[in-house]
Amino acid sequence: MPKLSSIIDDVKRRLHGRTPAEVVSLTLKTVRHTARGISPAAARARRADQAFDRRWGTDTSGTVNLSALSVARDRALLGFGYQASNGVALDEAVTRAGIDPARYSFIDYGSGKGRAVMIAAARGFQRAIGVEFAPELHDIALANGRRFKSAGGSSTRCEFILGDAGSYEPPTGPIFAYIYNSFGTVILREVLSRLETRAAQGDPVVIVYVNPLNRSAFEDGQRWTVAADRSDWVLYTPAC
Repeated sequence: MPKLSSIIDDVKRRLHGRTPAEVVSLTLKTVRHTARGISPAAARARRADQAFDRRWGTDTSGTVNLSALSVARDRALLGFGYQASNGVALDEAVTRAGIDPARYSFIDYGSGKGRAVMIAAARGFQRAIGVEFAPELHDIALANGRRFKSAGGSSTRCEFILGDAGSYEPPTGPIFAYIYNSFGTVILREVLSRLETRAAQGDPVVIVYVNPLNRSAFEDGQRWTVAADRSDWVLYTPAC
């Protein structure tokens, strides 16, 4: 068990240089992060996490608070902590969209340790790309991708990019974007702006937004149409 002095030092490190408003924001995020971790849904998710990792020898489970990662403070305040996606929404959304994954590049914005990217690679997407701004999570994702492929999870190589989701330039061609509520409306609007450009250039774009807490980013500007609406995810396509 960590010593009290170590815990105090860690708290001081995380709060150093932050404004009162930033301290309040960080505290609220920590409370939400802790509450999610003790809920029945979290217990079920942990079991699913462990099953995936046992099968493939990967490390994708658990949750990570952004304050524990080496990320730019101003951008960290616009994002949320890491929690792996179980991929159920991905399978359902692909079926509902009626697309051929082999024609599409899959992009997970805020890919963390890379589980959704690995699931997409196994699902047969032409490319499986993950964009993550935390170096620690990016390094874990790289190792996970190698283990997944060597264990026979997929012949498609998982592509992990270290960078900010809001500034990532998506590839040309059909895109299937996966957003698991990794960030708030500021970064989400940056991501959507680049995807809107691709759509305007004629590239087919489909977005599945999981845990859709900031739907206004999609729906206020009337640039995206709801193609499917479930309790925990929404499927969007460009408005005509």
